[in-house]
Amino acid sequence: MDRLLPPENCQSMAQLREQIDAIDVELIALLVTRTGYIDRAVDLKKNENLPARTTDRVAEVLEKVRKTATDKGLDPDLAATLWSELIEWSIQREIKELGA
Repeated sequence: MDRLLPPENCQSMAQLREQIDAIDVELIALLVTRTGYIDRAVDLKKNENLPARTTDRVAEVLEKVRKTATDKGLDPDLAATLWSELIEWSIQREIKELGA
C-alpha cells in the first residue's frame, strides 16, 4: 500500500476519500488472497473427506476475530458480523465445489 496519510493530516474530504479508496483496494486484494486459500481448502477437504462446514472451526475463527478486533481497537461485534458473512460465503462456495 502506498503511504497513507494519518486521518488527522487529511485536509479535505477529497483527500480523505482518496485514502479510504486506497484502503478499500488493499482490503479487496487481501480478500482475493483469502479466497485462494478457501479454494485450496476444497481440494484438501476432498482428499481428507471433510465437510464444508465445521462448526468448531467457525466458532474458533469468530473467537479469534473478536479478540483481534478488541486488541486492535475495532468493535468486535462489527468484526464478527463481517467475518460471519465471509465465513458463510466461503462455506457456500465449498459446498458448491464439494457437491455436498
